[in-house]
Amino acid sequence: MESNKKNLVRIAIPTNDGKNIFKGMLGRAKEFFIYEIGNGEQFRFIEKRNNPYSNTMQRLKTLDVYELLSDCKIIISHNIGKKGVERLIRKGMKIFFKKGNIREALIDIIKEK
Repeated sequence: MESNKKNLVRIAIPTNDGKNIFKGMLGRAKEFFIYEIGNGEQFRFIEKRNNPYSNTMQRLKTLDVYELLSDCKIIISHNIGKKGVERLIRKGMKIFFKKGNIREALIDIIKEK
C-alpha cells in the first residue's frame, strides 16, 4: 500500500463555484479543490481548502498560497502573475493553465501525461 501512495500526485485547482476553474488570479479564489491522480489514469476528489488570502493584497501572496498547497505537485489555474509562476516553479510546482470546467481540465491533464 505504501508504494501505491508514492505514485499518487495531488493537484490543486482554484474555484469559487466548485465546478469551474476560477477566472481571476490564483490567490483571489475563495477555495482550492484538491484531487489525487494515481497511475496516471484516474483522479479523485480529496478535499476543499478555504483560502484565507482571497481578499488580501499582501506582497508575496503567492508564497502564502503555496503554504496552503505545498503537499500538491500540480496547480491547474486560469491565471497566475508572472512573478508568482516563477516562485511556484522554484518551489517545485508544475503549473498548467486551463479554463472552464474542472473535470474537463483534469481529463486534459491525464491525456497530456
